[in-house]
Amino acid sequence: MTAPAPSVRATSPARPNLLLAAILLGVVVVPTGVSGTGVALPHIAADLGSTPSLLQWVVNGFNLTFAVFSLVAGSIADHLGRRRGLVLGGALFAGAAVLSALAPSLILLDIGRALAGVGAAIIFACSGALLAITFSGAAAARAFALFGTAAGVGLGLGPTISSTAIALVGWSGIFWFNAVVIAVSAALVIASNVHDTPAQTGGRLDYPGAVAFAASLTLVIAAVVQSDSWGWDSPATLGMLVAGVAVFGAFIRIELTTDHPLLDLSLLRSARLVGLLAVPVAGAVGFVTLLTYYPTFLSTVWELGTGVVGLLMLIMTVPVIVGPLIAGALHTRGVPVWVILGGSVLLFVAGAAGLTLVGTEENIGIIVAPFLLLGLGFGLGVGLVDGQAIGSVAPERSGMVSGLVSTVRLGSEALVVAVFASALTAGVGGEVRDRLPDSLGAGTREGIVDKVVTGEIGGVDRTVDTGLLRAAFADGFTPLLWVLAALGVVLTVLVSLLLRRPVAAPAALPVDDAPGVDAALAFDHEEIRQ
Repeated sequence: MTAPAPSVRATSPARPNLLLAAILLGVVVVPTGVSGTGVALPHIAADLGSTPSLLQWVVNGFNLTFAVFSLVAGSIADHLGRRRGLVLGGALFAGAAVLSALAPSLILLDIGRALAGVGAAIIFACSGALLAITFSGAAAARAFALFGTAAGVGLGLGPTISSTAIALVGWSGIFWFNAVVIAVSAALVIASNVHDTPAQTGGRLDYPGAVAFAASLTLVIAAVVQSDSWGWDSPATLGMLVAGVAVFGAFIRIELTTDHPLLDLSLLRSARLVGLLAVPVAGAVGFVTLLTYYPTFLSTVWELGTGVVGLLMLIMTVPVIVGPLIAGALHTRGVPVWVILGGSVLLFVAGAAGLTLVGTEENIGIIVAPFLLLGLGFGLGVGLVDGQAIGSVAPERSGMVSGLVSTVRLGSEALVVAVFASALTAGVGGEVRDRLPDSLGAGTREGIVDKVVTGEIGGVDRTVDTGLLRAAFADGFTPLLWVLAALGVVLTVLVSLLLRRPVAAPAALPVDDAPGVDAALAFDHEEIRQ
C-alpha cells in the first residue's frame, strides 16, 4: 500500500502591485494631517475653545511626533520588518483618528493628534523602505514617482478634503475620513501577501539613541510652540531650548560610540545627501507654512467661507500632484538633479514675494500665479528626494535613510510651522492691539486678539470694526512673507551648491552600485559634475 503523499498547503502568490496600491493609498491620507487640519482650526476653535497654544498643538502635536518617531520607525523597520511595521502603523493611525474625531476637548484632541503622528511616522518610514526592497529597475523608478505623486495628492488635496468633510459632518469628518481610508490601506497590505526579511546584521535596536533623539527634538519643538504663551525670553522657554540642545549633543555622542547606531552619522559626510535633505527644509519654509496658515488669511482677511477657501487652495495644491511626474520626466531626460531641485526652491521665493501684493480686498486673480509657483516648487521635490536618498544606500539601510528623510521633512515642518505660528501670533496680535480702542478692557482686548489670531473673526463683538481687524491681520502677515522669501534665496544657493559637489567618499555612501535601484534613481558621477 502506497503511503499517501503529504499534503502541501498552497500559499497565495505575492501581489506587489496590490502592495503598491495600498502604500499609495496610505501615503495619500497621511499628509492630509499636515495640510488639511489648518482649514479646520477656526471650526475646532468655535467648538472646543480658542486658546491659541492648545490650538497650535492640534497641528504641531502631529508634526512633532511624526518627526520624532520617523527615525526610530525607520530603524525598527530594518530590524523587525517593514510589512509588519506598516500594518502596525496603520492600526495606530486609524485608532488615533477615531480618538481625535470623538475628542470632547482640545487636550484630548491634541493627544489624539500626537498618537496619529506616531502612526504616520511608522507608515512613511516603512512604505519607502518596503518599496525599495520590493521593486527594482524601471519598476522602482515608477513606484517612487507614484509615491511622490501620492504624497503630493494628499498634501495638495488636504485642504479641499477637509473643507468638504467639514461642510458635510463638521470638523470631526476629516478624522473619520482618515480612519476609514487608512484601515482599508492596512487591509490591502495584508492581502498583498508581500513579505520582507528583517536585516540579520543590524544588531540590537539603539534604544538609548532613540530616547535621546526623541527627547531632544521634543524639548526644542515644545519650547518653540510654547514660546507664544511663555515668551521667548522666559526661563521656561530658554531652559527647554538649552536642555534640548544638550540632549541632542548626548544623542550625537551615543551614535558615535555605539556599535549599532540609530543613525549612521557617516551618511552625512555626503554633501549630496545633505543637499537632498535641505530640499524638504526649504519646502517647510516656503510651502508648508503657507499651506497651513494661508487658509486662515483668506477666511479672516477676505472673509471667505470654508468651501471657497478649499477651492482656492486647489490652485496651490494641484501643481503638487503633477510636480513629481514633471521632475521624473526631466530627470529621465538628463536634466541634472541640482537644476530641478535648486529651481524648485527658487519657485518658493517667487511665490512668497508675489503674495506680498495681496491686499484686504478680495482679488482672486492676484493669488493665482503665486499659488501655482508655490505648488509646483514643492511638487518638483516630492518623490525625487525620497527616491534619490533611499536609492543611494544599500537595501539594509533603506529604512534608516527613509526614516532620516521623513525626520528632516517633518522635523523641519514642525519647527518652521511652530516658529511661523508664534511669529504670526506676535505680529498680528501686535497690530490688533495697536488698533483697538483704549476704552476696551484688558480682558476684552486680549479676547479679541485671540479670536483674530486663530481666524475666528466672526466671533468678535460687532461693535468693533472688522475692517480694522482684517487690515491688522494682513499687515501682520505680510512681513512674514518677505522673511520666507529671504530664507528661500539662502536655501536655493545652498541646495544648488551641495548638489553640484562631487561625492567625497563613495565607499561611505554607495551610489552606482546600490542594488535593486534603477539608474534613474541612483546618482551618476558624470551627472554630479554637471
